[in-house]
Amino acid sequence: MISFFRASRSNVVVWVILGLLVVGLAGFGISTGGGGGRTVAAVGDSTIEVDDLSRTLDQELRTISQQIGRALPMSEARQFGVDRMVLARMINDATLDEEARRLGLSTGDETVQRLVLATPGFRGPTGEFDRQAYAFALERTGLTPVQFERVLRAEATREMIAGSVQSAVAMPEAAARTLLDFAAEQRRFEWIALDDALLEDPAPEPTEAELAAFHAANPVRYTRPETRRLTYVALEPETLAATLDVPEADLRSAYDAAGDRFAEPERRIVDRIGFATSDEAAAARASIEAGETDFDALAADRGLDATEIDQGEVTRTGLAAPTAEAVFGSEGPGLVGPVDTPLGPSLFRINAILPAKTTPFETARETLRTERALSLAADRIAAEAAPLQDLLVGGARLEEIAAETDFVLGTLALDAATTGGLADDPVFRTLAGEAEPGIETDLVSLTSGGLAAVRLEAIDPPALIPLVEIRDTVAADWRAAENALRVADLAGSLKAELDGGLSMTDLAARLDRPLIPAGALVRTDLLPEAPSGLVPAIFTAGPDGVVIATDGGAVALARLTEITPFDPDAPEAAGLPDQITGQLRAEAADDALALLLQALQAEAGVSVNQNLLDQVLARFP
Repeated sequence: MISFFRASRSNVVVWVILGLLVVGLAGFGISTGGGGGRTVAAVGDSTIEVDDLSRTLDQELRTISQQIGRALPMSEARQFGVDRMVLARMINDATLDEEARRLGLSTGDETVQRLVLATPGFRGPTGEFDRQAYAFALERTGLTPVQFERVLRAEATREMIAGSVQSAVAMPEAAARTLLDFAAEQRRFEWIALDDALLEDPAPEPTEAELAAFHAANPVRYTRPETRRLTYVALEPETLAATLDVPEADLRSAYDAAGDRFAEPERRIVDRIGFATSDEAAAARASIEAGETDFDALAADRGLDATEIDQGEVTRTGLAAPTAEAVFGSEGPGLVGPVDTPLGPSLFRINAILPAKTTPFETARETLRTERALSLAADRIAAEAAPLQDLLVGGARLEEIAAETDFVLGTLALDAATTGGLADDPVFRTLAGEAEPGIETDLVSLTSGGLAAVRLEAIDPPALIPLVEIRDTVAADWRAAENALRVADLAGSLKAELDGGLSMTDLAARLDRPLIPAGALVRTDLLPEAPSGLVPAIFTAGPDGVVIATDGGAVALARLTEITPFDPDAPEAAGLPDQITGQLRAEAADDALALLLQALQAEAGVSVNQNLLDQVLARFP
């Protein structure tokens, strides 16, 4: 309730000053001038006029559009209730206006003046209030100074009434401590995973009567989803490419034009250490050659780790000329340098030499043929799209298209669980879902780059699959369910032993299962490897209590070993009680304001002119 009612009253100062100062409504064709006298809604004698509602709706749409990065049309905004939210905020404001009128409250001129002078949008280059900036900003919004100051006065008066209610709300410190004692308590426990492998007497093969009863008791599990029976024609690049011949000369040309793709140059794996001067680099090399240090120790002395000296695999063309000459001039791995590089004098260590590698044409031929065939297929598909669409529009049947073109004719029973081939293409699924019985659809481009059109032959509604068709599946499900019950019974008997004094360690040894420690956990923590109800169950247990948690066929048997209460004196808890108390007070204050608004609206009466409201909404694009 808190957040809703804190947002329920529109903060007119904020949206007028920060929003409407920089935008206008001319593009919407909505009047923002004064007057008009057309009341959309009223609380008692306080009214909401067409112009005010239009202005507020426009600003709301602009704000949301900026947040989502695109224009938000009113039709979509209404689906999310934006229009109702804005109207509710304005009715809450009108409610406070009506109460101010009844009490004879108003904000003085000095306060209004102070609000105007303090508004950043009205300041000039010197940082002081600028009357021209004030007039220009208001002109952009279609408000006169009198109208704007009336808005400020009304908002300040509303804040006066709301504040008088909310400021009186207090929250005892015990409330925060109670919540923290509950939410921040930590528990440790140990648990054993149980499953049907522990059963001495697992479930036998079910009888026909048991199968029939289980099948009938689980109709959702064994109901075939709605199935759309389709006839389709499709042409995908891979299918067409397999039928195309690519001239050998084209493949040779593609191979020759591939450059380094099939002729990988020699590469060397190197490390590098840079120095400020050539003398420092030469001295470092001399020290390495004298055995006083090595390359890695030298790097460490300079504060460099392995990632900072590693240059990876380098090629001759990827290095500056002097560096390439030195690194690739070496006959084998080892130390190179000093070398003057763009980064300064450096020593290089060649760790490995990867020789040049050439992929012969015969090896690359199939790859090149596939690529060229796919390219030719894509061109042919693109060229056939328009003529085929004309055939469909002209009434051609899918069978006729398949007979006269390269398109493949096929049928498909498509439901939510169908996978493979066209069923995996989201565009095809959308096309199938929108198809009408007996009518060929338009041609669509698939995500694969191919084309397809469909005809919906029939829709099979959801139906219970006969037991005879899925007997093995039902039998497996029956055994799993029966074994789950038997494991749960086993867990119950083992819990009785633990309650009687058996230790978890001895039980784990007897079952030959690991004893798994867990914690410290709070109530909201998850334990992914355990049944989902284990952590909540542990927090219902008393000291040394034993609990059972099940999740399908998985069962956990756990014993609580430690409870750690919330410690308000712990360093990580510093300030937390005060923070929670503040949040609770804010929630209670909002609740108090909400109750006041409800009472005032019930007393004064709220009316909405729905026809006029619909007219205002219809003006927005």
